[in-house]
Amino acid sequence: MVPLISLNNGVRIPQLGFGVFQVPEDQVAGAVTTAIEAGYRSIDTAAAYRNESGVGDAIAGVPDLFITTKLWNSDQGYDSTLRAFDESMRRLRRDVLDLYLIHWPTPQRNLYTETWRAFEKLYADGRVRAIGVSNFHTPHLQRLFDEFPTTPAVNQIELHPLLQQEEMRKVHVTHRIVTEAWSPLAQGALLGRVEITGLAEKYGKTPAQIVLRWHIQLGNVVIPKSVTPYRIKENIDIFDFELAPDDMTVIAELDNGTRTGPDPDRFNVA
Repeated sequence: MVPLISLNNGVRIPQLGFGVFQVPEDQVAGAVTTAIEAGYRSIDTAAAYRNESGVGDAIAGVPDLFITTKLWNSDQGYDSTLRAFDESMRRLRRDVLDLYLIHWPTPQRNLYTETWRAFEKLYADGRVRAIGVSNFHTPHLQRLFDEFPTTPAVNQIELHPLLQQEEMRKVHVTHRIVTEAWSPLAQGALLGRVEITGLAEKYGKTPAQIVLRWHIQLGNVVIPKSVTPYRIKENIDIFDFELAPDDMTVIAELDNGTRTGPDPDRFNVA
């Protein structure tokens, strides 16, 4: 039911996945199990979320899943990246990872190029099927384009109707990078907007379903998060309707540059 999008190396990723940001370790296995039962086949975690072991419990023995995790800032650097990858794989109990991302560029620390060199080794060694980045702006990407042969397959960025990232999406299209949206619902900040509630009433869907459908029609990969079973199920129930072009325009006009998370140019936390 969920469409698959081809990455620039031919690997295919489900267009809608399940995110586990801020889901506690003791709750994440139950949430992921509910998601898998609801039809999700892509799970997105990170070392920084401190729940990889719980995700590993939930996905053990389940076939045909697409698993993403991310390298935390304090582990950037060539040798430290390789060690951190091994630790993530141990916690997830995977032999091969589907997608590995650099979580933040942390530009003042100036380690993401050495980190990318380690990512290329992991990819060349067959330990990960695709490599990418998260929260990279154009100058960060440009250094990778200039210095390395492998273009990131994915850039996972904050993206929602209040922060639509049109220029970044154009860069991604030019370089065949898939845009993946985190905080796709702006942490709920826009779900009460009259424009969204009006569309929800028109289509007989929830406000969250309207926004997630907008992402799908833009071509984004999207990873909503919830620990509430009925919301987990609702979030994947968005493939039986389509927003009309005029309604896509209504949502496009909500863009005002509002972030729910840090600015990647200034976020240098290790």
